[in-house]
Order: sequence, then structure tokens, then C-alpha cells
Amino acid sequence: MMTMMTPATTFVTTTNATTNDRCRLRTIVDKRRARASGDRGRATAFATTTARRGRASARAKSASLDALGVSAETWESVEGALFALSLAPYVCFLSFLSDETSACPRGALFGFKFLLAFVFGTIPFAIVAKVEYGEILANCDALHGAAESLLTLTNVFIVLGFRRGVREARRGSEDDDEGGDGGRRMKTSLGDIGAALFCTLVVSSALFGGASEVLASNPDVAAAWDSRWPRVEPSNALSLATWVIHVSSLVEWLIAMGLAWEYAEVVNRPAWKGLTWGMVPGHASGIAACTFHLFYNSPALNSVVAMQALLTVIGNSTCALAAYRISQEGERMRSETADVDVTRRLVVNEDTVEISMGSESLKGWEDLSATWAADSDAVLLLKLALVSTAVSALVKWGSLTVDFPFEPSIALAFSIIFIPTLLNCAKWAQLSQVSTDDSA
Repeated sequence: MMTMMTPATTFVTTTNATTNDRCRLRTIVDKRRARASGDRGRATAFATTTARRGRASARAKSASLDALGVSAETWESVEGALFALSLAPYVCFLSFLSDETSACPRGALFGFKFLLAFVFGTIPFAIVAKVEYGEILANCDALHGAAESLLTLTNVFIVLGFRRGVREARRGSEDDDEGGDGGRRMKTSLGDIGAALFCTLVVSSALFGGASEVLASNPDVAAAWDSRWPRVEPSNALSLATWVIHVSSLVEWLIAMGLAWEYAEVVNRPAWKGLTWGMVPGHASGIAACTFHLFYNSPALNSVVAMQALLTVIGNSTCALAAYRISQEGERMRSETADVDVTRRLVVNEDTVEISMGSESLKGWEDLSATWAADSDAVLLLKLALVSTAVSALVKWGSLTVDFPFEPSIALAFSIIFIPTLLNCAKWAQLSQVSTDDSA
């Protein structure tokens, strides 16, 4: 049977079809809008994440740059190149100083040669720190202290060598004048050195080891100790033992400078005073290292380590120049007295100017070479250990009472390096003027 379609039915059917089509169309549009909205949401989320990652990367990149805008990797490459470059002038320095015409005290020459043990001995320590701990050597206290102890031994040998050279020169003159030892024979023996090192070991073990054990085994004691100070040391702070090694190296180098000057006066070889001047940049290099540690090895001061390397290059070069002049002076003396072995022609200057007689206004650590001249080597080294310990304790814990070590400043760091260096230069310039006036 056929169904008859009336106009009303047709209209209703058409209207319903149209409505259904519109609903389907609206559904399709809504779905597309939802998908578009979801895409935009995901795109927005992706863009936000990317931006955050970009900002984090920028912050990380910024953190790896110091105040001068140079990365740590760049400074490391500069430092490595400079330290490597410093080896050539130092080898030249040793070559000139080893010449018999230089008449360098044997013990001092051995000490200068022993510095190579420090240079090459530091390399494996640095490798272990990098490979095992992913840190620079300065942030690994035990390795750092062990490596730097080789430098302390170097300076001890140089000081003892110059002391013996001065004594032998003076004793030789007295033997010639009095037919004997003059009653002032003061020999440096292995027993003295052994006793001094043993005393130093005992003192350091008692002070450093005992204190470390107490703090490590008693967290409450460690917390109470930290609470006594306005600030708490970061984890990479140097231990007291490592600070003592650094401070003693600086003091010993200054004493060696004073002894080189005194040796020049005693044997009447003015060129040896040039070595004192040549050692000034080397001392500034040591101050730079200590300054970096004072600011807790902050990456913001990587330029200070690069300056240390540059000062090492300059210092080794000035020492090489000084040794060359010493050797040339010896050659001239040999040509003037061809029948006399210049290495035995050590003429004592009776008008020696003692560097700590008080004729000059500037006083420094180098004056200890004359102040403690009557002490045996063992007593001298024990005094140096005690003085270095006191100064190190002051630096280590005194720095916790001020803010600047925790807020790295390039200007302040370089001031700490160069102001004492300028004062050091002023001291030797004043002594040079005194020597010139006396000889006139």
C-alpha cells in the first residue's frame, strides 16, 4: 500500500531533515572547534615548556659565565696554556742557576729543582679530582692539600739551602781571619730537618686531626661550633691544615727572598739581589691562589686563577732573567781573576746591611730570615709552623665574620693580590736605595 505524502507531511519531513542536518553540522563544528582548542592548548603548553626550558638554559649558561662574561671552560683552557708556557722559562732559570759561575748554594738549587716535583705531581691529583669527583682540584680538600704540600717542601728546601749558604760564606771568612771556625759553626743536618718535620707533623696532627674527629663524630658539637659564627662555611672551604700549607708557602717564599738578598750582601754578588726582585711575581701568584680560596673558589672569580697562571709565567721569566745576570756576573768575575775559581771566591762584605736592622720603615715576613738567624733549622721550621697555623686560623674563621668572601668581587680580589705586591716592591726598592747610598 502506498503512503500518500500531504504537503504538511512533506514540510514536516523536510524540516526535520534540515534540523538533523544542522545538528550534525553543529556537532561537526563543535568537534572541530574542540580539536582546534585542544591543539591550541597543547601548542600553548608546548610553547610554555619550550620557553621555560629556554630560560633555564639561559640561566644555566649565565651561571657558567663569570662577571667578565667568560665561561669556566674558556678560563680553564687559558690557565692550562699559561701554566704549560711557564715551564720553559723555569727550565732556563734552572739552567742558568746550575752554572758553576752562579755559585748558587747547593741546598737552594736543590729546592728550586724540587719545584718540578710539585708541578708534575699536581697533575695526577687534578686528574683524580676531575674524574672521580667531577670537581676542580681546589674543591677536593684532601687531594688539594696533598698536592700543595709539595710546594711547601720546595720552599722549605730553598730556605734551608740559602741559610746554609749564608752561614758557610760567613764561616769561611771567619776561618780565614781566625784560622778556625770562629766559634759560630751552625750546620744544617738531616737530623735538624727530620726533627723539624716531625714536630710539624705532631703539631698538625694534634690540631687538625683531633679537631676534625671531634666535629665529625659529634654532630651536636659541629652544630654548636657552626652556630658560634655569623655564617657557615660552604662544603668546599679549605680545611685548617690546607690553609696552613698555603700560608706557610707564602711566608717561606718571602723568607727565601730575604735570604737571597742577604746572600748577595754576604758574598758581595749584587746580581743575586735581582733574584729577590725576580721572585716577586711568583709571590703574587701565590697570593692569587689564596685569594681564590678565600672566596671559596667561586666560579665568578675564575679570572683570578688565570691571573695566577699569568703571574707564574711572568715570575718564572723574571727569575730566569735574574739567573742569567747572576751567571754573567760570575763570568765577568772569572775573566777578571782567571787564576781563581770563582765558585770559591766568595768575598764577604764587611759592611753588610741587615734587612731587619730597622733602617727602613717597611717591615715584612722576609725580615724573619734575620730575626730568627740564630735559631737552628728545626726551631725555625717549628716557629714557621706555629705562625702559619695562627694566621691560617685567623683567615679561616675570621672570614666567617665578614660578608665579602660570600659575595665574590673581582675588584676586591685583585686588590688583595696587588696591594701587598706593591708594598713588597716598595720594601725592596727602599732597600735598594739604602744599598746604593751606602756604596756611594
